[in-house]
Amino acid sequence: IAMTEQVLPYIRLKVRGERLEARGEIIHRTILVHGIPESKLAIQIEDWENALPSYIHLAYLPKDGMIRLRLSSYGEATKEEIEQQLANLKPLIADYLIATEDLPLETILGNQLKARHQTIATAESCTGGRLAAALNAQSGSSAYYMGSVVAYDNTIKEQVLGVKHSTLEKYGAVSEQTVREMAEGVRALMNTDYAIATSGIAGPTGGTPDKPVGTVWIAWATPDGTTAECYHFGVAREREQITQRAVTAALVELIKSLNTKQ
Repeated sequence: IAMTEQVLPYIRLKVRGERLEARGEIIHRTILVHGIPESKLAIQIEDWENALPSYIHLAYLPKDGMIRLRLSSYGEATKEEIEQQLANLKPLIADYLIATEDLPLETILGNQLKARHQTIATAESCTGGRLAAALNAQSGSSAYYMGSVVAYDNTIKEQVLGVKHSTLEKYGAVSEQTVREMAEGVRALMNTDYAIATSGIAGPTGGTPDKPVGTVWIAWATPDGTTAECYHFGVAREREQITQRAVTAALVELIKSLNTKQ
């Protein structure tokens, strides 16, 4: 039964898909969503999803706090039909829509900055240079990415970024006040339009009742001022998961801010 009902249909579908792909008849369109749980997103777009033609398939592809929504057709739909379905979807998820292209976040942000002839720098504590690595990985990033300070020790926060000793004593390294001063300090140091700063507790040790593992403060210094937000990525997550989610959130919020300026 397993062979006739599961294995053989899967093989036939795979072979058919490979033939269609070879002829350029498979259509995939992906958009990026952030800031809403997958379960809530499914409820929010349930009516739209149920109204999709049977030959257009929707996949939820979550990773690192992002959800990629992918529409696919295997030879039956036209590109125009797919685009129309996406046009119907966008108003339903406008508050969470990040991009309509399936590109890495660092590429999306880099393209935005290049188009505006603007620059960015980063100051990192808990993310340990991962934000810098993402931005630097893009070809041509020297046009907009000026550099980073990985200020893991408080001495570096003070001496290089200009964080006040009194701020660290009163509020601690993982705080809104500190991360704001980090962002503003690296923006001034590198003379950039934008700056992102991160400070948090990636674990597995170091958490407290007030600031458990997974607590991350992120700040964005911009020409319009500085904002900061606290995230709680969960004590049960691995250190790598927490830092990657912090990188994702840091990039997403600046992308969203730039989107509103278009």
